[in-house]
Amino acid sequence: MPETMIREKALAEAVAKLVDSLHHKYPGIKVRPISSYEDEDFTLEVSVSKKLPVDEIEEACHGECLKTEDEYDLYVLPKVVYEQ
Repeated sequence: MPETMIREKALAEAVAKLVDSLHHKYPGIKVRPISSYEDEDFTLEVSVSKKLPVDEIEEACHGECLKTEDEYDLYVLPKVVYEQ
């Protein structure tokens, strides 16, 4: 299998695992892919209700992304925002 396909498969697995983990911790959040800022492998926007502490969720997202980076050698950046 070509290296590009292997990397794409790893990215898909990593992002799915990350999103699953975030939904488990914070039911009701919305997660969607957005354009990368710089050299990330993947960037996510995490929308949260104004009832939830955005700082706490942002910290948890970064922690999960660090785990992803360690496990898959991929850099995923979360952008946490309040729902519109």
